[in-house]
Amino acid sequence: MTSPNDHNRFYRGSVYRLLSGLFGVFLTCLGIYVVFFGVVHPLLNISIGLFIALLGFDTLWSALQSKQSWLARLGPFI
Repeated sequence: MTSPNDHNRFYRGSVYRLLSGLFGVFLTCLGIYVVFFGVVHPLLNISIGLFIALLGFDTLWSALQSKQSWLARLGPFI
């Protein structure tokens, strides 16, 4: 039985984990694409691409571990 104070039960759901894992894979691939095929200054390509890939990898890793990702924590600030 789950406790009413258990805040991580939302992140343990199978649908949430599947969708956030797929989104994490998408963001990781998008970040790698930006690094190699971006059309702005190379330093900007690398920094933004690695940031997007890092968020994507963290989202994928958090989905595998049933935890809240950095992207979910940044959501209220955006």
